[in-house]
Amino acid sequence: MQRSFWTRLKSRKFLLALANFIFVAVNELSGTPIDREAYYAVTGGIIAFVLGESYVDGQGVGLGETEKP
Repeated sequence: MQRSFWTRLKSRKFLLALANFIFVAVNELSGTPIDREAYYAVTGGIIAFVLGESYVDGQGVGLGETEKP
């Protein structure tokens, strides 16, 4: 079953990826960037969450589980 375009835009993975993009853009464009260790901790945590959720979703589809509403 295909999800609609608007449903995909409201997914946690997409919203976190968008927030990560905005965080990186603001950090690069601002005159006072944050500490590199904090920068990598925030972006790395978000990327790890998105990749982990993608893996779990992929495994669920492979097993024939239905999507959550």
